[in-house]
Amino acid sequence: MYLGSEISHYIQVPTMNYFFRKISHIFDHIVTKEKDPIDRARIRMLAYILFSYLLFTGILTIIYLISGETLHLIRVATVFVIAVIMIGVTYYKQAWKIVSHTVLWLSTIAIWTNLSIYVHGVNIETLQYVWLGSVLSFYMHGSKWGWFYAAINILPIMAYTAIDNKNYFYIGNGPHVVAQSTYLFVTTYNFFLIVFLQYYFFKTFNRNFGSLKKTQNELKVLNKQLKTSLAKVENLSDARMEFLSTMSHELRTPLHGVIGISNALLMQNPRQDQEENLAILKFSAENLLLLINDVLDFNKFNSDNVKLENTSFNLEELIQNNHATLKLKADEKMINLSLQIDKRLKDKYVKSDPTRLTQILSNLITNAIKFTHKGQVSLDVQILKLEVDRMNVQFLIEDTGIGIVPTMLENVFEPFVQASSSTSRQYGGTGLGLPIVKKILRMFNSEIELTSSLNVGTKISFVIDFNFKQLNASKINPPKASRHELAHLKILVVEDHKINILVMEKTLQRWDIIPEIAENGKIALEKIAQNNFDLIMMDLHMPEMDGYVATANIRRLENKSKAKIPIMALTASVDNDVVEKILDAGMNDYLAKPFNPEHLFKKIIELTTKY
Repeated sequence: MYLGSEISHYIQVPTMNYFFRKISHIFDHIVTKEKDPIDRARIRMLAYILFSYLLFTGILTIIYLISGETLHLIRVATVFVIAVIMIGVTYYKQAWKIVSHTVLWLSTIAIWTNLSIYVHGVNIETLQYVWLGSVLSFYMHGSKWGWFYAAINILPIMAYTAIDNKNYFYIGNGPHVVAQSTYLFVTTYNFFLIVFLQYYFFKTFNRNFGSLKKTQNELKVLNKQLKTSLAKVENLSDARMEFLSTMSHELRTPLHGVIGISNALLMQNPRQDQEENLAILKFSAENLLLLINDVLDFNKFNSDNVKLENTSFNLEELIQNNHATLKLKADEKMINLSLQIDKRLKDKYVKSDPTRLTQILSNLITNAIKFTHKGQVSLDVQILKLEVDRMNVQFLIEDTGIGIVPTMLENVFEPFVQASSSTSRQYGGTGLGLPIVKKILRMFNSEIELTSSLNVGTKISFVIDFNFKQLNASKINPPKASRHELAHLKILVVEDHKINILVMEKTLQRWDIIPEIAENGKIALEKIAQNNFDLIMMDLHMPEMDGYVATANIRRLENKSKAKIPIMALTASVDNDVVEKILDAGMNDYLAKPFNPEHLFKKIIELTTKY
C-alpha cells in the first residue's frame, strides 16, 4: 500500500480541503458534549483518519481488483469494511475512545503482517505505520498509552532485525556493509528518538494546555465572581438612587411648605422686622433645596440616568429670566450683575434643554456672586458663528471675586473638592456645582474653560451649538395677563398633603383664584363630573387613586371637553423617568415642588391659553 503517491494521484488538494471541512461537522453532536478542548480535537482527528482511510482503502480496493492482487485486495477490503463499522460505532454509540484504540491495533496488526506475511521485511510503508501508531497513540490517549503502542509497534521490528540474516548497508560513495548489531543499534536509537520527541512534545503541549485550561477555568470563576459583584454593586447603586429619590421627595415636600408659606407671607405686606425674618427663612430653605438638588443630580449623572430634553424655547428670554432671578441675590450683596446679549439672538427659538441650560447658568452665576465681595459679576452671551439654522453661542461669566489658586484650577471640577479647606466652612455648599456643570456641558458636547487669578477674579466660558428658528415672539407667546385677570379661572387642585394644599391656596389667592380641592384622584373625578374646570393641578402620589391613574381616567371621559382639560403635574420628583411617565400618562406639563410663584403664574397662563 503506497500511502503518499497513490492518494495524491487520485485526489487533488482543493478536493481534500473541501472533504475535511465536511468531515469536521459530522461528529459535531459528539464534540459538543465534550468539555475538554483536547478531547474535542481528538474526536475530529479520529474523524479525519476514519474517513481518509475509508477513501484510501476504497480507491486501493478498485486498484487491486483491476490488477488482480488478491492478497492485498483482501486486506484493504477488510480495512474498508472495518472503517465503515467504526464510523457507525463512533456516530451512533459515541464510543470514540474504543474506536481510536481499534485504529491503533489495526495499525499494529498491519506492521506485524508486513513482517510475517506481506513483505517479510521492513519497508517504507511499515515504518510509516510505526510512526503513525506512535504519534497517534500519544495524541489520542496520552503518555502511558503512547509508550505502550510505541513499544508493541517498534519491538517486533527490532526483533525481526535481530534475527534476520540479510546484509545492511550505509549508502555513501558506494554501498558499505554494516554489522547487524550496528544496524540494530542505529534503528533502535532512531525509533527511540522519534518516540521520545513525540512524547516530549506531547507532554510539554499537554502541560502548557493544561496550565492554560486551568488559567481559563480560574478566569471563568473570577468572571463569575466579578459578574456577581457587579450585579451587587448595580443593585446597591439602584437601591441608593431609589433611596435618594425617595429622600429627595420627602425633603422637598416640607421644603415646599416652608418656601411656599414664606412666599405667601412675604406677599401680605409684613412689617419690616417680619420681612427680614421671612427673607432669612426663605433664603435658608432655598439653600437647603439647592444642596438637595446638587446631591441628587450628581448621583443621577454618575448612574448615566440623565438625558437632555429637546424642546423649543426662546434663548434670549431664558437668559434674561435667569439674570432677573439671580440679580436679586447680587443686589443683596450690593454687587452689580450686568448682562450683555448679542442683538442677533432676538426672537431665536432653539431646540435644546432649557432646564439643564438654566442649571448651568444658575450654578456658575450663583458661584460668581457667592465668591465676590465687591465689584461686579457679568454675563456676556455672543454668537460666534451664525448659519441658516445653526449657531455657535458663547457664554462668558466674569467676576471680581476672590479667585482661585492656579494649582487648584483643575481640582475644582472634582466632586466634593473646593478651592481651600476653609471654603465650605465660610461659603457653604457641597462642592458639586462645578462637577455637575462639567457633566451637563459634556452632554451638550461642550467643555468649560476656566481662568482665574487670586484676589483678582475668575473668568468662565463655554460654547454650545444650537439649532434654531427665527420666529416672531408675538406669534409664539400667549398674551400677557395681569395678576387679577386670572380671577375668572376655575382650577382644581388634586393634592393630599395639607401643607401643600395650604401653600397652593395662598399662592392662587394672590391672583384672586379660589381653587377647588380634591384629596385624591377618585374625588377629583367626582368633582370633574359635577363641575367644569379650566385647569387641573395634579399631585402624583396620593392614596386610593394616584395622579397617573386619575389622568388616564380623565382622558377617557365621554365628555370630550372635560377629557381635554389641561393637566399640570405637581411633583417633588423631576427625574427623566418621572417626566416621561407624566407626559405618557396624558398630562400637558409639570411643575417641580417647591416652585417659584412666578413660574406657576407663567405655567397657568400658557396652559389656559394654549389648550
